[in-house]
Amino acid sequence: ETMVRAWLEGDWSVVEGAFFDCWSYLKHVVDPLTIPPQWTRFRSMDWGSARPFSVGWWAIALEDFKLPLSSLSNVVGSSGVRLIPRGALVRYREWYGASGINQGLKLDATQVAEGIVARERDDTLRYGVLDPACFREDGGPSIAERINAILVAAKKRPFHAADNARVPQRGSMGGWDQLRARLVGQDGVPMIYTFSTCDASIRTIPALAHDQSKPEDVDTEGEDHAGDEWRY
Repeated sequence: ETMVRAWLEGDWSVVEGAFFDCWSYLKHVVDPLTIPPQWTRFRSMDWGSARPFSVGWWAIALEDFKLPLSSLSNVVGSSGVRLIPRGALVRYREWYGASGINQGLKLDATQVAEGIVARERDDTLRYGVLDPACFREDGGPSIAERINAILVAAKKRPFHAADNARVPQRGSMGGWDQLRARLVGQDGVPMIYTFSTCDASIRTIPALAHDQSKPEDVDTEGEDHAGDEWRY
């Protein structure tokens, strides 16, 4: 099936046995566009130092947004117009802290926070979500506390702890299932997109594999940092 998709659709990002076998470059990747100012924006982050960290900036479509024909090759709404539907998430910027494949930059919390401030420029965000492990204290200020101190001083939105439910439990869908549901979308139209400039997400999310002992989860030995951050 993956070879058929590659040959017939020209989508060579597909991976045999991928966790997100519903990923399609043609459907989920859009050319950069001007985000309408009224759309709600937020930020998500997965922490890493020895391993990569991933920070993403998102906008929530508040109305159906028509796309130029060249922006999205294979997503067509019921009206026949290519669009990003109301309620969809659009990833318009990312910062992936890596020095190589699955190798981090070894920056400290202050350096990462300063990098976030520099990249947000004139963005007005509603909120930010961060790996909940960063809020643990161990004999001093937590990673989250150190990051948030810099953000607040720069008049940027601080982080709060993300929901870290990975798989379905106690009646909850689980983060991976919710992400899959957005990738699949409704009537073939996804509810989550990324700009083509978000290289790390486009490279690593299609390559995520199943955990051999927990097939409903991804293999955490892989490069799952952008994937975790999308899930947050």
